Amino acid sequence: MTHEKVRLAIMAPSLNLGNYLFGIERGFFLREALDVEVMIRPGLRNTEAVARGEADFGAANECVIQTALQGPTDLRIILQVLKDPVHDLIVAQGIESFEHFRGQRIATPVAGSTPEIQTRILLQEHGLLPDRDVFLAPRAPGEKMADHVRGLEAGAYAGLVAAPPILFLLENKGFRSLIELSSHFPGAASHGLVATTATIANRRPLVEAMVRGYVRGVTALKTDREAAVEFIARRFKLEPPLAVRCYDVLKDLWSADLSPDFLRSEIAFHARTLGRNPVEIERVADSQFAAIR
Repeated sequence: MTHEKVRLAIMAPSLNLGNYLFGIERGFFLREALDVEVMIRPGLRNTEAVARGEADFGAANECVIQTALQGPTDLRIILQVLKDPVHDLIVAQGIESFEHFRGQRIATPVAGSTPEIQTRILLQEHGLLPDRDVFLAPRAPGEKMADHVRGLEAGAYAGLVAAPPILFLLENKGFRSLIELSSHFPGAASHGLVATTATIANRRPLVEAMVRGYVRGVTALKTDREAAVEFIARRFKLEPPLAVRCYDVLKDLWSADLSPDFLRSEIAFHARTLGRNPVEIERVADSQFAAIR
């Protein structure tokens, strides 16, 4: 069988997007005659790669919404594959409250990402001005999460925004979580499957096959606990108990739908942060593939 090469741009090969990685490894896309190549494009570079034709699909819904709030976009969200991604604000010893961040540095994901925006808002809610009272250090191009982790351990940062499994590994080393961002900002973030309007119009069989491959892969991930835990432990080099903990946290967050209510909430969040009026869902999403199973 001839397989069509498909380029999927994701923010990072993280456990939050382990649903894609599981489906690729277990052959669910190959069964749809798709050979999926993963491209790592952090933050806004994720959907920029799709818009420029460097990738066929992307995963950063926030970028689509932020772009649409500032003008027309040819990008559309086809599926939400993860809702309310887990990001904790992990703190160094001595940080007991937000006030203790005054004069300190916090390492965050890339500038413009939802966790970075949420961290800024949290600081403001606690009377601290970002980049004046507290200094944010967004991950720069080429910089890795491991660099920020080493910075936290060395005392260069008073806080670090981290997702599983990093946050659990840091907790095992004596660090603690001050707050989980999605619990404070529910309905503000999701990862997805993103394509251009041209791809949707001109390559519909490809889009349908991509959706089917993803849906069947994530269904297996959510229902075959043993296979999922084995995958997480091996792929992320974790001890089985920690892999189980990660799976239990994320299993109900991985998704394969397109929720209008969640999209409205996400659009409203980014509209507030950008000082813009919300846009209609049709400006950022295309629902015609959401029922594919």
